[in-house]
Amino acid sequence: MDSPKLAALSPLAIDHAYVRKNPAPNFWALMPHQLHQHTDSSCSLASAVMVLNAARGLAGQNRIGGLVSERRLLDLFDHTDWRAGITPEGGGRKLLELADHLEEALAHYALADWHVERRLVASADAASLATLHTDLASMEADAGTFLLANFHLDDYYGDGSDIGHFSPLGAYDAETDRALLLDVYKADYEPAWAPVAHLLKAMAHPCEDGKLRGYLVIRRE
Repeated sequence: MDSPKLAALSPLAIDHAYVRKNPAPNFWALMPHQLHQHTDSSCSLASAVMVLNAARGLAGQNRIGGLVSERRLLDLFDHTDWRAGITPEGGGRKLLELADHLEEALAHYALADWHVERRLVASADAASLATLHTDLASMEADAGTFLLANFHLDDYYGDGSDIGHFSPLGAYDAETDRALLLDVYKADYEPAWAPVAHLLKAMAHPCEDGKLRGYLVIRRE
């Protein structure tokens, strides 16, 4: 039987009126680059690749045969332990680690007018919800603002997965107060809308070592 948490989600495949009727510029920038993470621990890498290709597309950098791939991006980070972190037992990345990797990657790909803002979520309180609403509205208003969520899987899906996860957000429907998550673990999860408060609660669940989750805002100046 579906969990109440899963019941709160609405798959994009049957709930697509918003992206058909509204510009949703960052959704359309991301969707051509939707991919499936290649290991159980590589959600950070897959999410970074999606965002980088979307940003490069907006900057007019993308060419056939010249997109960022997981392998190409990882090869740039041999001076870090990112490669070891995405092995099946690697433990993945923390939010602030991924923020540092993205800043380095933006510089490498000549996206100097882009920057990464860190949003650590300690609790699903009114102030955190207001900040998230502001960032979602900014994402929806203009091309060039991407939100990348770091959340607890069981809190989000209710499927018993007691681990953290990364995936980009694609759109925000202010009328229904829902955000569209473009999950990179496509073997189990499809793109779906979630109430913003539901998403925030999953992001407020700290890591097993006490470090905070939350989300990143990757924004063009």
